[in-house]
Amino acid sequence: MLNKIIENKSKIHTRDIRLATYPHTNSRMIVHGVLKDRRYISVFDVAGAVTGPGIIHHMDVKLMVTPDPLMIEDAEGKMIHVPMPECSSTLDTIEKLKGLEIKSGFSKNIRDIMGGKKGCTHLCQLIIVMGQEIVHGWLTQKRKDKPPAPKDLDSFNEKKFLIDSCRMWTRQGLKMKNLEQAIKARQSF
Repeated sequence: MLNKIIENKSKIHTRDIRLATYPHTNSRMIVHGVLKDRRYISVFDVAGAVTGPGIIHHMDVKLMVTPDPLMIEDAEGKMIHVPMPECSSTLDTIEKLKGLEIKSGFSKNIRDIMGGKKGCTHLCQLIIVMGQEIVHGWLTQKRKDKPPAPKDLDSFNEKKFLIDSCRMWTRQGLKMKNLEQAIKARQSF
């Protein structure tokens, strides 16, 4: 039903977020995130001035990530296009990401570092979504060669990222059942 409603409508705003992971040395990787907001109609700003359509925000962040523990080693960011030149002053929060471990509570930690009046909400949101790309990129790089099944659940290092991360990964979910079967099969050898 909603598809039919928007079928012939013109957009008023879009947000595009593009994420990618690249290998680096010693199992480290670079995670690249780009956020681009575009307005398709003219609007009145809070002071009543007309602002035309176009790009509102264009931000680019690169994070170097180490694998053990999964942590941000280095961070760089730039604001290619922002509504006001003063927005770029919030890039100082990027430096505070260095040494941050990627673990449960990552989004809260990012909000504590750069959320609200401490920084830029758009930059903060970009880095929060980059957290998932960090985990997926790390898992992908780690699994490029077929690993053996873990010997038991305790030795399954990825559990802190996967168990209860979605319905399939609940303790009774399909992925956990498959993992338990693989562990049992390995133990029977």
